[in-house]
Amino acid sequence: MAAPRSVSPALAFITIGALYITQGLPMGLAFMALPAMLRSLGYSTESIGMVGVVILPWALKFLWAPLVDRAQGGCLGRRQSWIVPAQIIVVLLYALIALSAAANASILIVIGLLLIANTVSATQDIATDGWAVELMRGPELAWANGLQVGGFALGMLIGGAATLAVFEEGGWLSAFGLPGLVTAASIVPVLMIPREAGQKVVARPLARPGLLRTVRRPGAMLMLSVAALFHFAESMAGSMLGPFLIDSGLSLRDVGIVTGTGVTCTAVLGAGLGGALTHRFGAARTAIVSGALTALSLLFWFLLAMEGSVSLGGAISAMLVGGITGGVAYVAFFTIFMQWASPDQAGTDFTVLQCTESWTNIVAAILAGQMAALIGFPGLFLAASLAGIIAMAWIAFALVCQTGTSAAKPI
Repeated sequence: MAAPRSVSPALAFITIGALYITQGLPMGLAFMALPAMLRSLGYSTESIGMVGVVILPWALKFLWAPLVDRAQGGCLGRRQSWIVPAQIIVVLLYALIALSAAANASILIVIGLLLIANTVSATQDIATDGWAVELMRGPELAWANGLQVGGFALGMLIGGAATLAVFEEGGWLSAFGLPGLVTAASIVPVLMIPREAGQKVVARPLARPGLLRTVRRPGAMLMLSVAALFHFAESMAGSMLGPFLIDSGLSLRDVGIVTGTGVTCTAVLGAGLGGALTHRFGAARTAIVSGALTALSLLFWFLLAMEGSVSLGGAISAMLVGGITGGVAYVAFFTIFMQWASPDQAGTDFTVLQCTESWTNIVAAILAGQMAALIGFPGLFLAASLAGIIAMAWIAFALVCQTGTSAAKPI
């Protein structure tokens, strides 16, 4: 079902896209900007390493997703009543982080505030994902997920590279003012959408939204396996790309260029192409083909590792291929997840699948570190590529079984 007539498609896409951009801001701050900013001020690597704890809310958000879905109203609307307060709180947290850092507060305070900001952003993500399912059904979901992948990556670039540039010129207050302004601006289109928008396509739930309802749905185990495996191989290789490039003689600046290229390709080329291909050929077909191509693209890293020396141009070329195919795959798989999600508890269903991916990505990163130590980088990249091909074979089988389930939606 398409978006309600009271909401123009353009306004719906602008609103959802803006919200996804703001979700990438705290992640970009945590993993791209803040470590470099703290290091420039003399903080130890041990202290800076603690920043990694801020990712936890994104892996644990399934625990409170049913609470977000259970809300049936609110003065602003069912979803807006979660989203608007969340955005206001995040803006205030950015201000507190800037003031704390400028006053040379303990790094634990800064990390704690950023952890809270990520928790609030993860909660906003639950409401936004549910709202996207409610506002945009059918083919529109392909474009919605293109916005999700591209918007999040763009948010990471703003929270990362752009914030670093502003920090160098104007210090802490100016640096955190940038993500604060972007987050505040995202509230405007949310308030322009009527409070009842989306509620017309939401059936009155027979039971309260909950995690058990998700895992008991037809095809749930198959979909969980798809969520667990579709990005596993890429996470294995991606977690070791930085160490591999450093060991190959590239500078930190060069590594930043390579990784920035990957994020940009995912945000612009991969997400846009993914939306178009998913809309044209369907989510399942696009997901399987792009996922297989992403797994094969890891062989470029295998070949570079076998050569023993890596040029900046060669690394960028490999990242370009993987960034584009990986971005297409993300759009297609997220579209499948949204299509499978029940309108009764869309935020919970989609969040469970997202968190499944997050936890298996953590396992993939740990496994990759061990494998790199045992068989070296060439062996790791080859194993990751083979694992990706095997995973795509299983996913193709799982999606065929899913479309054959009586209660399944077409994917």
